[in-house]
Parts: sequence; C-alpha cells; structure tokens
Amino acid sequence: MTDASTDRPSPAMRFVSALLPALRYKPIMSSEARTLRNIADSEGGRFAAPPAAYRREFRMGWEKLGPLHALVVEPRSAPASARSLVWLHGGGYIHQFETAHWWLVASLVRELGVRVIAPDYLLAPNGTGTRAVAEVASLLEAVAQRDGVAPVLAGDSAGGGLAVSTALGLRGTAAAPAHLVLAAPWLDVTLRHPEVPDLDTRDPSLAALGLRIAGRLWAAELDPADALVSPAFAADYVGLPATSLVLGTRDLLYPDARDFQASARTDGVDVASFTAIEGFHVFFAASRLPEARAARAWLAARLADYWVV
Repeated sequence: MTDASTDRPSPAMRFVSALLPALRYKPIMSSEARTLRNIADSEGGRFAAPPAAYRREFRMGWEKLGPLHALVVEPRSAPASARSLVWLHGGGYIHQFETAHWWLVASLVRELGVRVIAPDYLLAPNGTGTRAVAEVASLLEAVAQRDGVAPVLAGDSAGGGLAVSTALGLRGTAAAPAHLVLAAPWLDVTLRHPEVPDLDTRDPSLAALGLRIAGRLWAAELDPADALVSPAFAADYVGLPATSLVLGTRDLLYPDARDFQASARTDGVDVASFTAIEGFHVFFAASRLPEARAARAWLAARLADYWVV
C-alpha cells in the first residue's frame, strides 16, 4: 500500500490548531523552570479515567503482562481479533495516559475491531529508556504467548519512539512485533534536526526546550543520542517489521519521522505514511477531525490482513 496525504488543511484542522495554544502546553515547555515544575507535578500520575460512555461500549480491565500492568480494551458487541494491538501512550515520557488517549484507543477498538493493550510503563524521572525498552519487550513476549501470535506494536509521540527502540532490540527474535504503527513518533530526544528551529515557532503545542529537558531525564545514564532513547541514530533499520506512520507537517517531530521513513525504506523495510498537511502534533487523537478519520481509514486498509490469523 502506498503513501497518502491530504491536499490542504481542513477548516476543522485550522480551527483546532488555533485553539491549541490556549491549552498552555507550549508556554510551559518554552520555560525551563515551568517544565521542571510540570515534571514534578506530574510525577506519580495515574491513567485518566475512561469516559462513562466508553465503559458501556467496551470491555475493559487491567492485566499483568510480563513485568507491566496494562489496560486492556476490547469490543463489547463482538469478539476482538486474535492479534492484539499494543499501544504505548505518549506524553513526553513525563505525562500519563490522558483523555485524548482514550479518544484514540476508542476509535481503534471501534473501527478496527481489535483488542488494544496500553501498558502502564514507568515515566521519568523514575523511569528510564533502558528500563522501559526491556519491560515493553517482556510484555510483548507475554502477549505473543497468550495470543499465540505476535502483536502489532504502536505508539504516539514518546510512545512511538519507545516502540521503535523496542522493535530494534527485538529484531530476529520470537518476541518481535508483527507491525509498527507510529503516530507522530519522537525519534530524537535531542531534537537536533536542522528544521526544528523553524517548526518550533510554528508548532501550536510543542516546544523544543521542554522536550529536551524531558529527553535528558529519560536518557538518564545514556547519551541522549543513544539509539535506545533516540532511534533516529540507530546504525540501520534492517529487519524492522512493516511500519505505518501517521504524520502532520506542522509537528515539531515531523522532520525526524519523515527522515526515518526514507532511511528505513533504503534498508528494505516496508514503510508507508499518511501525512496531514499542516497537521498538528498527534492530530490522530482528535478523532472527529476529517484528517484523523481519513488516517484511520488508511490505517485500517493497511492492517486489514493482520487481524486474520
């Protein structure tokens, strides 16, 4: 399946983009002091509670899978597919699963008919990339053993970066994921791409300064350019599973994801992308946007054969 993109931003995309600065994420991340205070305030946070309507619509509960507890969400009206989709939530490695992640998970369960597993991995400053990669790898092995088939591994933003780092370490093993789905993945915690300064002024929700602070905490004892936390610097991508990217061009993380696609293709990986022109960071979670609906339809077609096992 080939790449897809929008021609121009929809009025809804423009409207939501104009509202995003009011959420104050960017002002917080544009200040070192406010970023550090936000990290301290976020420490020990819990998964956002599901909206009441989702409790009625889906079966959901917590399971221990390998070393991690994970939220498991399934269709209530029909059996879920045999293969699970493991979703690693974003949040800059410092913020927990939020209400927007519920929108995203609900749309995937509803439209793909899949079981979504969302692990509760430990966040910075207590969690580190080294620990998270090892624990997510163990969770994938436990899911594969339970289901009898390797799961699809997915993630948004920081979760997308963690997904790639984990998949790199699992190449050629029985625990390797069947497919990667990456929505606006954060692939370089140093944000040293030459296009970042321009996008830093245009992205309505992210700021490079705060992300770099969070990235250093996540790297801990590692060099932030180590592929374990910044898979943009991996020596190669040979052996990665087929990969689907959902990207927006107004996203601070877009250049690294675009370049990852080109490099992975050169290394023989089946990579395809859906790109929303002027799409903001993880627009995919704004489930009613025309671009988000189009991206999910594209992804459903790309993954159609994976649920038949």
